[in-house]
Amino acid sequence: MKPMAFAARLLGSVVLVSTCAMAHAALAPPAPVPFDGGPLGPIEINIGADGFGYAMNNPPDGIKSDGVQLQNALIGVSTTTGVIRATVRVGAYSGLVLGYPPGSATPGGPNYIPFSALYAGYLSLVLNSHITISAGQLGTPEGFESAQDWNNYSMFHSEIAFVEPAQARGVNASGSYGRFNGVVQLDDGFYTKRVNYLQWLLTYVVSPTLSVTLNGASHLGTTGPNVTGIGNLLYNNSTLYGGWMTYTSGGFTVTPEIQYEYAGPVHRYAPQAELAGPAANFTSGVFADYAFGKSPYSLGGFVEYATETPSHRDGAGGDYFGYGAGTNLWGAAITPTWQYKSLFARTDLAFVHINKGVGGISTQFAAIAEVGLLY
Repeated sequence: MKPMAFAARLLGSVVLVSTCAMAHAALAPPAPVPFDGGPLGPIEINIGADGFGYAMNNPPDGIKSDGVQLQNALIGVSTTTGVIRATVRVGAYSGLVLGYPPGSATPGGPNYIPFSALYAGYLSLVLNSHITISAGQLGTPEGFESAQDWNNYSMFHSEIAFVEPAQARGVNASGSYGRFNGVVQLDDGFYTKRVNYLQWLLTYVVSPTLSVTLNGASHLGTTGPNVTGIGNLLYNNSTLYGGWMTYTSGGFTVTPEIQYEYAGPVHRYAPQAELAGPAANFTSGVFADYAFGKSPYSLGGFVEYATETPSHRDGAGGDYFGYGAGTNLWGAAITPTWQYKSLFARTDLAFVHINKGVGGISTQFAAIAEVGLLY
């Protein structure tokens, strides 16, 4: 099993707290469907489904390089009033990472799912208009990109998202004060069921057109290989720091982002498993989207650069990206989008150049066409 990132932000719907950052969806979500929930009070429902066809050259490990598949089929239900509120989201989701065929960017192959069909389920205690506490299966507050490609400028996710966890079981507190919004979350990190991963995010809204966000995460204790999920010492014991800035002018929005992640030596479980020395990765990208006035068209995408530094005492200890320790890469994706009310269609043309730590250089082109419904 390769020590790849754990389907980062791919195997589930991240339920982002609304106070985290300025909206950055390329697709405009329709208003939720309300109905009377009787003793539960007003309830809102969201439904989304889409499928795509794809083709790419030079797939890793000879994985099939073209096909047609259902990508997302999700339904979300949430209560909207009262001090205690509930959110549930169920269905199927398959994400895309630049450089990998659909469904392959996981340590267990295309059938690996860290959780069940329940992709989010949590209760929230709304203390007042500024502070909310939630507990259950949650999305994570790391990174600019969402697990749902509907919320991103591109159908592909970058390496920044690839090295982050997507879902977690734990508790968080979100709040706002003036121009500041923030989230603090304690959870089980990379699907380990060990609640020792502390995440935080802080956004400052400088103006209606500019916001600045800082985020980070760190394990509060050593997590070993014998855990539910993926027993990867590298990810389970990593610390990351990052941030991004979002600027909007008319129909144009741009977001540069950087992130640094590292892990120190772990000898506690040797000789069965050991991270002999420190390892790290640096990921960066610029995301942008332009909406053509009141027309149904927009154009989004990103460029990225990522590099990793393996442990000098353990060459396999620094393989964050899954191509072999010491890999660096750069890539780009461009995504024309059409949306009319609940219907949408997108294409994505992408390129990535991978300088593998093991196995030489690989260049890949990919094309995707997606159609879907958000209701």
